Amino acid sequence: MTTDTNSPLLDAAKSIAPAARERAPETERARAVPRDLVDRMRDAGLFHLNVPAAVGGQQAHPRTTATVIEEISAADASTGWCLMIAAQNAAFSGFAPRETAATVWGSGGIVAGVARPIGRAVPVPGGYRVTGRWPFASGSSHADYFLGECLLYDDDGPAPRTEPDGSTRSYMAIVPRDRVTVHDTWDSLGLRGTASHDFSIEGVTVPGEFVMPMVPEPWDPWPFYRSLALVFTTHGAQALGIGRAAVDATIEMARTKIGWGTTRPIAEQTRLQHVVAESLVLVEAAREHLHGAIDRHWDAATRGQPLGSLNGRVRLATSHAATSSLRAVDLLHRAMATSSILTKSPLERHFRDMHAAAAHVMVGPLTYEAAGRVEMGLPAGMAFFD
Repeated sequence: MTTDTNSPLLDAAKSIAPAARERAPETERARAVPRDLVDRMRDAGLFHLNVPAAVGGQQAHPRTTATVIEEISAADASTGWCLMIAAQNAAFSGFAPRETAATVWGSGGIVAGVARPIGRAVPVPGGYRVTGRWPFASGSSHADYFLGECLLYDDDGPAPRTEPDGSTRSYMAIVPRDRVTVHDTWDSLGLRGTASHDFSIEGVTVPGEFVMPMVPEPWDPWPFYRSLALVFTTHGAQALGIGRAAVDATIEMARTKIGWGTTRPIAEQTRLQHVVAESLVLVEAAREHLHGAIDRHWDAATRGQPLGSLNGRVRLATSHAATSSLRAVDLLHRAMATSSILTKSPLERHFRDMHAAAAHVMVGPLTYEAAGRVEMGLPAGMAFFD
């Protein structure tokens, strides 16, 4: 069932957010989201926002998905990030064979993984022999399955199989957790609780129905699966959650902190009032722009209209949400001076989390360049702009 932002899913996110906020220090220390919190989000269907209703998923309106992820990210950036990545990976449920999707996602499975073609898949009887090691598998601490993108090899030789035009074609392998090795590599500036470790697969035979081309025709008719630019709007939503949390934290701190050389709270300082107002409008305007771009894109997609430049526009709105949130967090962090540099300060963690989130390639400078090329009638030159 397609939903809108007046959704039980958003109600669920709002009910879970206080626990995510309270457990944030624990999440950071353990470098993983607590399992009981994962289970609450799983039971509420939040990990299956992009899964077809036909296999038990939520099939949520893309703006609902963005709003849910922002809500959880405002409570804790790492928890929101893990939810975001799981939602992105769940989009593969519309492309994997229906029976595979039902097995993996229909049973409540959570999927971590990496879309980077650095693995090897060799055809063998019954499927493919998969080998590789991939970085940045966010949510590896609680994932039931892992996705690893591979190039196809005919044997153990050095060169992948090529198409008639000389290009290579990549495949995504879906592998259960017990056939994967997770390597403890995630020791980061921010988003420390995401367990974004490396994982490896060593010569595992994966049944053919669990290996699919990148990206085949979807089996489900939901328009979302023909509008892949929408998948990454959640990066913007996650960043907006951090920006919103930073504004709220600054206001709360300013009400009680006494300014240097005065007896009055710093909330009365015009300099800080200006920064709070500027930061607020950076986040709020970016949200309005992102949600508007999502709605325009989704309206065209559901009507079966050509998406054209709307693909570039929604990707641009996503990156703009991230860079605007980064700007807001930086302004607030600097304005609060020594109050923002101690580890007990929520702004200290928002600053670190925001810089880690903004480093992702899907909201980085390459997306601006690709969007600019699209505006000038040129090929995007970057994946998932169509």
